[in-house]
Amino acid sequence: MGHLIIAEKMSAAIRIASSLSDGKVTRVKYGTTSLLKFKRENIDYSVLSLRGHIIEIDFPNSYSNWRIDKLKEMADVKPVEQVKFKGLDSALAKMNQESELVIIATDFDREGEAIGVETLRLMGRDNDVKRARFSALTRSELLESFNHLVEVDYNLAESAEARQIIDLIWGATLTRFFSIETKRLGRDFVSVGRVQSPTLSLLATRELEIRNFLPENYYELGIFIKNAKFLFSGNPIKEKNEADSLLIRLKTVKKALIKEITENERKIYRPTPFSTTEFLKEANKMGISVERAMAIAEALYQHGKISYPRTDNTVYPRTINLKAVLTQLEDSYLRKEIEALKSESRLIPSRGRVETTDHPPIYPTSPMKKNELKGDYFKIYDLIARRFLATLAENAEVVDKEYTALADDLLFSYTASKVKITGWMSYYPFVYYQEREDPSLGKGEEYELSNPFLDEKTTLPPPRYSQGSLIEKMEKEKLGTKSTRHDIIQKLYDRGFIEGNPIRVKALGMAMAETLLLNSVSIAKPEMTAKLEEEMDAIANGTKSKEEVVEDSRVMLKGLLDDLIGKSGSIREKFNQTFNEERVIGKCPKCGSNLVVETGRNYRYIKCEGPAKDFFYFLPKSGKIELTDGKCPECGLFLIKVIRKGQKPELRCVDPKCKYNSAKEVFGKCPSDGGTLVLRRSGKGMKFIGCSNYPTCKVTLSLPQKAEVFPTGKTCDVDGFPIAKFKFGSREVELCLNPKCPSRRGTGD
Repeated sequence: MGHLIIAEKMSAAIRIASSLSDGKVTRVKYGTTSLLKFKRENIDYSVLSLRGHIIEIDFPNSYSNWRIDKLKEMADVKPVEQVKFKGLDSALAKMNQESELVIIATDFDREGEAIGVETLRLMGRDNDVKRARFSALTRSELLESFNHLVEVDYNLAESAEARQIIDLIWGATLTRFFSIETKRLGRDFVSVGRVQSPTLSLLATRELEIRNFLPENYYELGIFIKNAKFLFSGNPIKEKNEADSLLIRLKTVKKALIKEITENERKIYRPTPFSTTEFLKEANKMGISVERAMAIAEALYQHGKISYPRTDNTVYPRTINLKAVLTQLEDSYLRKEIEALKSESRLIPSRGRVETTDHPPIYPTSPMKKNELKGDYFKIYDLIARRFLATLAENAEVVDKEYTALADDLLFSYTASKVKITGWMSYYPFVYYQEREDPSLGKGEEYELSNPFLDEKTTLPPPRYSQGSLIEKMEKEKLGTKSTRHDIIQKLYDRGFIEGNPIRVKALGMAMAETLLLNSVSIAKPEMTAKLEEEMDAIANGTKSKEEVVEDSRVMLKGLLDDLIGKSGSIREKFNQTFNEERVIGKCPKCGSNLVVETGRNYRYIKCEGPAKDFFYFLPKSGKIELTDGKCPECGLFLIKVIRKGQKPELRCVDPKCKYNSAKEVFGKCPSDGGTLVLRRSGKGMKFIGCSNYPTCKVTLSLPQKAEVFPTGKTCDVDGFPIAKFKFGSREVELCLNPKCPSRRGTGD
């Protein structure tokens, strides 16, 4: 009999087997699955790779019909369990008989522990079980963890199981209630969730704050002395008459006296180590969605490049030899930065406010050559590696020099700023400190005053949440966990509630959120979800049982259902009213009735809601649609603006077949089959050139996404493809459409 190791994914299984065996591993078929086998200290080891959870829970088939009268009953139903992978249960039962010791080596968190315990339960195993606890899939850490095995944390697993049950019951019950009441069934069902709904309510509340914001004008007065912009100490000025009066006074003043010069040194403190929330926020600033950033970080972890990416910790534990990690990273593209860091810094790490004992902050665990990773994968690794360097660097130091000037008894000030010690900013180029030039003025000296000015400004509404700032807000409100928040945000996108980044709430999202908020439905408030999160923490800590917490949640849900059923009429009315109002984007040019945009899985169109219903056109599938006041010069219908991320807004006639559109989209003949080369867009809005005879002709030509491209009517003498005009900002150039054409070599485009 040997030892059986349970790994969560194949990539982790391979790293575990190769690390413990010095690379002498064989793969053997075992029933419907396979095992990695090796010897270690004369013991036979087998590593089983899972694919996440192997058991899924659901309601019994008798609850497949969506009926209001079944909802309260559903709150008490015990979910049924099913094995996700055929034949795995019998294979596990056989492995149980053949294994002297079973070692759980899944990710060390709630979900990983639950997956391990699921496997033990399916095996029928309750003794001779151990746990390998690690935070990085590196050989040294894996050897350390398998040399010091610990006990399985059944409380932690039960907290995850409780979450699964509660989320299933709450999500299914509330989704059915709202879908039935709003008559949105089938593919158009309205999704409601314990964490999803209060998160949506946060976004909708911010949307309403922006809409209801009343801007106010204010004024800023200033002067220039030796090209330095001095601002009036009484800014902001609220009354225009007062501001105009002060400006008139200044126009008669020729000189200003430098009354005071104050010099001050200050530190710009280095960043703290990466928690999951802080990592996702920084990745999102780089234009990478939180969902993709998390997926990439997970892949890097599975391949031993970074430590475990799901962590709240912002303090490096003493068990990590930070200097050894730094030395190891010298064999990477960061060699010069690390050599400089070692010479400049004491290498004492920064510390955040949160210190936990499960996993360290996210840090690089393996050196990388610059060409080993590409695209977003390199960006994410580089962000994590440079953040690690920044936490070991010294604080930056800045010298501020404030000048106070007197002009006609009015005080003005200007602060010059210069970096004295760059410190951590040398290693973390994702921040940039803007220095301000020193005009080198003397105290007690008078200087010519020039160009007194008055800027009229307007107060701004609060900004929309970005994905990064929303993750931060969710953490503050205790919505979800470090492992689930990015997934919750993605679900809001997938279910048609939100769009864009910064995040805009779509018509369906506003209808759902306003219905919950205005009817004081507790599922819209973070407090209820936060209370349930605390209950699940209590399970993990051993102060409450899974059964207690699940039963408490059932009681809470039934009380919520009573409240909802009592308000069903007002809920239905408010949802439909808001949804209909939110869909309206303008007035029909034919009858003046409301124009609305309808969206399906593979289509989007604009239509008139008037009795004649005489206005209907399909719209581009991607991008935000805005109506404009402009008229199409070809047909007289209105123009729409299509806004896509990373591209200049596109102005189009609402009629997709109008010559106004085709004149910009038809580039000429396809040299392959004589078809027409036209501008097309992928499902994600990426533009390219394709042949009109597709799929018979598969000619496709990539385009630079940030450039505007126009037909010229000319043909390339080299390969016969049309020549187009490419506009890169203010620069224009005519090139062959074919990016592989020899005529484009050396153009840089």
